Amino acid sequence: MSDVMVPYDVAAERAVLGSAMLSTAVLDDVLSVVEPGDMYDPKHETVFASIRRLHEVGAPTDVVAVVDDLLRSEEVRGTLDVGYVHELTSAVATPASGAYYGDIVHQHAIRRRLLEVGMNIAQLASNTGISALEAVEMSREKVDGIGANASVDVRQFGEYLSSYVDGLEEKPKYVPTPWWEINNHLGGLRAGGLYVVGARPGQGKSILGLQMALRLAKEGPVAFCSLEMSRDDIMSRWVSQLAQVSLHSLVNHEVSKASWQNLAMVRSQIAETPLFVSTSDEVATITQVRAFARSVARRAPKGQRLAGVVVDYLQLLTSGERVESRQIEVAGFSRSLKLLAQLLGVPVIALSQLNRGSTTRKSNRPTLADLRESGAIEQDADAVILLHRDEENAPSRLDVDIAKNRQGQNGRVSLTWEGTFSRVVSRQWSPSTLVDDNGGNSTWQ
Repeated sequence: MSDVMVPYDVAAERAVLGSAMLSTAVLDDVLSVVEPGDMYDPKHETVFASIRRLHEVGAPTDVVAVVDDLLRSEEVRGTLDVGYVHELTSAVATPASGAYYGDIVHQHAIRRRLLEVGMNIAQLASNTGISALEAVEMSREKVDGIGANASVDVRQFGEYLSSYVDGLEEKPKYVPTPWWEINNHLGGLRAGGLYVVGARPGQGKSILGLQMALRLAKEGPVAFCSLEMSRDDIMSRWVSQLAQVSLHSLVNHEVSKASWQNLAMVRSQIAETPLFVSTSDEVATITQVRAFARSVARRAPKGQRLAGVVVDYLQLLTSGERVESRQIEVAGFSRSLKLLAQLLGVPVIALSQLNRGSTTRKSNRPTLADLRESGAIEQDADAVILLHRDEENAPSRLDVDIAKNRQGQNGRVSLTWEGTFSRVVSRQWSPSTLVDDNGGNSTWQ
């Protein structure tokens, strides 16, 4: 930053500190805008950290209390002395302006962070060891992180107990899947969770993934990364399940007059659903998946946020780099998707191909050991859902094995496979509710 004028305002910082120590009401407004790391002068950061620390434990935050706290923590040293702290309050004309000056301090802090990020981006741009797209995505993450707290929140973990106990009075926040049988085990799809749906080819994992994506789209925009199907393939399945038009007739362009009428009835609903699809010609690497998801998040209307990410399917991703083994590469994908779920605060659904192990067993039922190419998928996932269809003996049944469930019990349920309409439905009405939730028991959405 030596060649650029660093933005800061010491007078505004002094006014913020003085106002905060003179008025508790003003302090609440200031704390909603400013954090200690926003202060340019190190001694101002120390004083403000003391004020916030006292306020959080319900102690007085006047100048006497702050000086006492600084003395007890042995932070009165160098240019920060008792006299200086007292001067901060005597120089304030009116404490009511504290929030106004706080905004000035915060804006300068953002600009300083932007300067720092700019230098980091310049270094990324000159780093030929990474791809241009990776440099762009890493740059975006750095810019997006400017508004986040710059300081590290170091507290004894037990201090979070009160907020945790308060939260127990509310129901967990999750989005239900379209099937109440699965919800009985999972509760639903939780923000920050990684959900893996594994199956052999042709067992229905893509259909399940699409239905889950459409349910999430009721809550907000969804990023659907399809590395296997084209946009026409996805649209055919969506139209089939929603309009109850035979998938075969759509694929072969043999649509009857009645089917055209059904399609017309759902056309506006499809057009208004915030589902964003990227196919393999646009998304092939985990970096591109992350970039696409963040782009969809930025497209969200005001007041909405990204609702979820679906990747179909995990083993079709590539790192674009030389790796020691395919197992290590796929393990990196699953870990990256888990981190993406936590970063964006949304559920991420990763469809996964299973190896042929299940076909050699008498039951033909898949297990966690059949997750293809990586045991790390099981480790990273919050839940693993394995699918199995016995097409000869029970063609209309889809067995769903919840083989891992970090938030509850494992178990096995059966759903109804309706291949004609490219969908999966609950086998019976829920005993606890008659409200359809995109499960297919009354109207399909």
